[in-house]
Amino acid sequence: MDPREAILARLLIVAGSVDTSLSPRRNETDVSGSNLPAVILFDGEENNAGEIPKRRLGGPPSPQIIEMMPEVQFRLEGKAPEVGTKLNLLRGKLIDAVLADSALLALTRNGVSIRYEGSRTATERGRSMEGGIGVGFTFTYLLRPGQVAG
Repeated sequence: MDPREAILARLLIVAGSVDTSLSPRRNETDVSGSNLPAVILFDGEENNAGEIPKRRLGGPPSPQIIEMMPEVQFRLEGKAPEVGTKLNLLRGKLIDAVLADSALLALTRNGVSIRYEGSRTATERGRSMEGGIGVGFTFTYLLRPGQVAG
């Protein structure tokens, strides 16, 4: 399996386990009202962070060091004074769960390459307060040309 997809699939499981009352979703942008509460994984971007030098001339292509930046968003609806506190609690639980998950760590370049990048909040008023927090991580993994599709 492509390391990117393996990391994203596991991250959705970890994010969904933080609070099982949240509906886990992937890459859905229109989540509100009856679809709340939810935890949404956005695949995010990735960048090439370098190449591991070839050891032999004419051998297979060198592995690439990839940094992938997915975002997990929690979306809630509730009374205004409670929404921010609940979002911060979920953020903290997610950070702890992701940085300690042995299956996620095993998918990274050296078994420790997960970095918490930060979070952003958003709130909207309607009949009740709707709030969200996006929590970003960077996962560093090896992309081995010739082994991605299979």
